[in-house]
Amino acid sequence: MRGTYTGDLVDGVRHGQGVLVFVNGDRYEGSFRDGFRDGVGEFTSERGGCVYEGNWKQSLRHGMGKERWLKSGDRYEGEYQQDVFHGRGVLVKGNGNTKYDGEFAHGKKHGYGRMEFQHSWLAIKTVKDAKDVKQVLALGAAAATRGTGGNNNSNNASNNGTSTSSSSGATMGLSVYEGSWKDGRMHGEGKYVRADGSFYQGTWVDGLCHGYGKEVSTQTGEVYEGNWKKGLRHGDGQIIRHGKRRKGVWEMGQRIKWTTAEVSLLPKK
Repeated sequence: MRGTYTGDLVDGVRHGQGVLVFVNGDRYEGSFRDGFRDGVGEFTSERGGCVYEGNWKQSLRHGMGKERWLKSGDRYEGEYQQDVFHGRGVLVKGNGNTKYDGEFAHGKKHGYGRMEFQHSWLAIKTVKDAKDVKQVLALGAAAATRGTGGNNNSNNASNNGTSTSSSSGATMGLSVYEGSWKDGRMHGEGKYVRADGSFYQGTWVDGLCHGYGKEVSTQTGEVYEGNWKKGLRHGDGQIIRHGKRRKGVWEMGQRIKWTTAEVSLLPKK
């Protein structure tokens, strides 16, 4: 991109310290090497409304750096590779209600990380269809990934065409997910703790409980431990409540049958 340069030159090529103001108003001040932004420098984007300070390689953000978006207040500090988040970093939303501290790959949350967020970001959804009402632990629409030149890429979990509406639950305070991520979504082993202390711990696939996991409700005292599919109880499982355990079979969130009678877990007197 063309612009006006003031600074060091070697054989007519930008090399050393200088300031480059682009025709669109963007501005870079820092190190140059063989005509490229290379080394440490600060870049201010008029179009994207963001400021980046850190390392560069051949005019791409590469290495350690920090970036902030002026309009939203979002900010990131950590590693870059080939102009996107890659490696270890911390991403904080401008309102302070969402913070991710962990690993990134190619601009997305990927690897191991911890995320703190408002309960509405990850909520128990009520999914209605012609047959019944189901509870799904699913990603909310506010999940966003930055790191691709200031673009915002939402990663919404699929509900297979069913309509959703948030059920009642804790809305004050922050919830926490800690565990594995893949391509911006919770994937692998992880634990999600709601603001009220209720939690799910187990396997995730594409942002949904899927596989084997344990769900504990602080509101009802109920514990479900067993298999899940696409955010719903599915397959063999057991319910523990009021000191008693009972095993059963579930199908897409609906209990089909009990397979045992209730068994007391309390010590005999």
